[in-house]
Amino acid sequence: MAILLRTSMRPQLLSQNPSHLPAALLLQLPPSCRSFHASPRPQFLDAAMGVAHSGLEAIHSTTGLPWAYTLPLAALAIRTTITLPISIYMRRGMQQQIELSPLLNAWRHVFRKKAMQEAIHTGPAAINRQVYKQMSAKRSELFRRWDCPRWRNFLGLVQLPFWLVMIETIRKMCGAHVGLLGMMAARISGGVEDAAATAAAAITSLPQEASLATEGALWFPDLLAPDPHLVLPFMLSGAILLNLSNALPSKNPAVWQKRLVRSLRIVALAIGPLTLQVPSAMLVYWISSSTLAYTQARLLDAFMPLKKPVEPCKPKVITPPSQEL
Repeated sequence: MAILLRTSMRPQLLSQNPSHLPAALLLQLPPSCRSFHASPRPQFLDAAMGVAHSGLEAIHSTTGLPWAYTLPLAALAIRTTITLPISIYMRRGMQQQIELSPLLNAWRHVFRKKAMQEAIHTGPAAINRQVYKQMSAKRSELFRRWDCPRWRNFLGLVQLPFWLVMIETIRKMCGAHVGLLGMMAARISGGVEDAAATAAAAITSLPQEASLATEGALWFPDLLAPDPHLVLPFMLSGAILLNLSNALPSKNPAVWQKRLVRSLRIVALAIGPLTLQVPSAMLVYWISSSTLAYTQARLLDAFMPLKKPVEPCKPKVITPPSQEL
C-alpha cells in the first residue's frame, strides 16, 4: 500500500514547485539515497605547514645551501630551539626525582611496618597492595612539592607534532601522494566518507619545490625521487636502532619495558623496506632528525647525568662460626 501511495503521489510532487512541498516530505528520503555535505578544510594543518614551509624557504634562501644540506640544518634548528629546552626541563625533573628516592625508601619502610601491624591477618598480598597505594599517594605528594611531577617525564612526546608537520611539509614539497598526517586530519575534520577528497584537495595547498630535483648530494642528486641505491632507507633503520640502543634502564628493567623496546626494534628494522619508495628529501630529514636526537641524548648524559639512586641499607647477615666436634 505504501509503495502504491508513493507511486501515485510522484507525478503530483514532480509537477509542484519544490518550495511549496511540505518539509516532512522533503526529509523522507529512501534508505538508498545518501546526503552529501561540504566538509571543512583542516585549517590548523594548513597553517602549521605554511609556517614550516616558510621556515624551510627562509633557511634555504638565507644560507644559499642546496636542499641536501638545508634539510639537516632545519632539523638542527628545530632540535635546538624546541626539543633541547624540553629535554633539559625533563632531565632536571628526573634528577630531582632520583634525589628524592632515599626519602621514598624511608616512607616505604614506614608504610610496610604499619601495614604489617594493622593487617597482619590479611596476608602478604593485601599488605603489598596497601603499601603500593600509600606509596603512590606519597610519591605524587613529594614530586608535586619539589616541582618534579611525573607528567614531566612524558614531555618528550611534545616533539612528535612538530616532526609530523615537517615530514608532511617536505612530502608536499616533493609532490608525493597523501601521507599519514593528511589522512588523519581529513578524517577528523570531515569523516570517513570524504576523507580522501579532503586530503587530495589539501595536496595543492603547498607548491612543489622543483629545485629539489637538482640540489641533492652524493649518490642521491634528485631529492624528489627515491634513493636509487637503497642506502638511505637502511640508514634510517640504523639511526632509529641507534636511538633505541640505550632505551632500557641499566638495572632491572620491567617486563613491559623489555617487550616495548623489542617491538620498537622490530618496527625500526621494518622501516627500511617500507620506505624504499619514499622521496629522498623526506629520508634525509628523518635521518638527520634521528641522528641529532641520539647526539642530544649523549650530550645530556655527559653534562646532566642521571645518578644512580641511593639504595636502602640492607642488614648485614653474620653467620656464626661452625663449631668443631
